[in-house]
Amino acid sequence: MGKYVPYAISAIIVGILSWYYFIFRGFAVSIGFINSVVAFSTIFIIGMSFILGPLARFIHFFRVWLAYRKDFGLIGFAFAALHIALVVPMLLLEATREFDFGDVASLAVAALAFMIFTLMALTSTAKWVEKLGYDNWKNLQRLGYIAIVLVLFHVVLLEKGVFLTRIIGQIAVAFVLIILLLRGIAQVLGMPPHEEIKV
Repeated sequence: MGKYVPYAISAIIVGILSWYYFIFRGFAVSIGFINSVVAFSTIFIIGMSFILGPLARFIHFFRVWLAYRKDFGLIGFAFAALHIALVVPMLLLEATREFDFGDVASLAVAALAFMIFTLMALTSTAKWVEKLGYDNWKNLQRLGYIAIVLVLFHVVLLEKGVFLTRIIGQIAVAFVLIILLLRGIAQVLGMPPHEEIKV
């Protein structure tokens, strides 16, 4: 399988979301809707990195895809950073808007999730594996499951749960729940870890 597969799949995800927002729904191109495309692309791309581990435990076919987990994670992190870069000016432009507890909590958990993803991205090299020791490094990377739960809360809490009433939000939440469900089942059944792929 080619090394460009994660980039191709990520581009397809962005393309589908762009088609949905700007062609199927016919929304005008604006920073708000561009940010929506970026935000949900982040969830699906980072989600690809997380779902491959559990899938590899259940289905042997997906073990070859484990080599792409790091790429999906870093691409998703880049989109998360772009999402933040777009959100900051939007929040400044909406300075007069009243933020309720849910909005504040949503932003807080999103910030914490981004901090975890940043830590994971910065330590995703062989040098850090050697410096921390493989077990410690792996445990640090597993914090990503906490971050993905925080992302779930971010989506659910934002704007009084408005995204739960929209198809893209529902699909994103379902995708994260599937990731967590597969991870949980693998843990409960005590399934042996997949063959680790060196970074």
